[in-house]
Amino acid sequence: MGFRLKAGQTVSSELRRIVLRQLNRAASELTLIGDPESDEAIHDARRRVKKIRAIIRLVRPVLAADGRRTDPDLRRVSHLLAPVADGQGVIDTLNQLLRRYRGNLPRKTAAAIRSDLIARGKRIDSKAAKDHVLEEARATLRAERRRVKHWRLTAEGFNAVAPGLKESVRRARLAMVTAWLHPTAAHHHAWRRHVKNHWFHVRLISARCGTHLQPYQRQLEALDGILGEYHNLVLLHEVLVHDSTLSRREIARCLRIVKRYQHALRRHAQVLGMRIYNEKPRRFVRRVKQLWQLHAS
Repeated sequence: MGFRLKAGQTVSSELRRIVLRQLNRAASELTLIGDPESDEAIHDARRRVKKIRAIIRLVRPVLAADGRRTDPDLRRVSHLLAPVADGQGVIDTLNQLLRRYRGNLPRKTAAAIRSDLIARGKRIDSKAAKDHVLEEARATLRAERRRVKHWRLTAEGFNAVAPGLKESVRRARLAMVTAWLHPTAAHHHAWRRHVKNHWFHVRLISARCGTHLQPYQRQLEALDGILGEYHNLVLLHEVLVHDSTLSRREIARCLRIVKRYQHALRRHAQVLGMRIYNEKPRRFVRRVKQLWQLHAS
């Protein structure tokens, strides 16, 4: 079942089970640093931290105060791991950019950008190893186990997730409109963060609703992927401007292509976002509640 609330169990016991499993797996993945395989493991560990933080947001309205204290510690872990975890994603986005705009950049220029990204990644890995980032993150994750074991919810069943689910949709819709009206990198990153939380929430409750939420879940996954690609382009832009060995003329050429791809991703995200968030939060929660109750009987 993985990241799913099993039927026949209380929401509180299931959430403790899922969070403890994510903590254990994340800690076990933080062992090495400095090669693509270990960096991918760090990326996976950070993703697990994001899942746990999404769970906290979902049940925050009914989570006892001791449980809410977990979130700041996990936020610090996520920030510690971010530089290492993002490295391979930017290289993957560069590869996608080169495939999409094949012929717009000479091979020599593409190779130089990739070389710059790899060199940057090595510097980040070296600093993270020197600062003992993995050890600090792993120790924090293991310490949180004790706190999670004592999580208490003041509600059970659908009432435990309904307020947080409604708030998650509301925040994602608001962030979407803000990103449309003011298309900055920060606003798109905020939109992605809320979309990812909402996607994790839907994944979490989907087993309690039969298969009815699966198409909706796939749409959220696709939107998260688009916005993630957009974020990687922002990081690539920063590398080109501040950390590139290319000539100014070559950098300007690359930045024009990055901007074209960003524009295409924004349009795609807008179309998909309108489709997903056309339904108002209250109505969405009411529909999910009906599905939850239908499959509880």
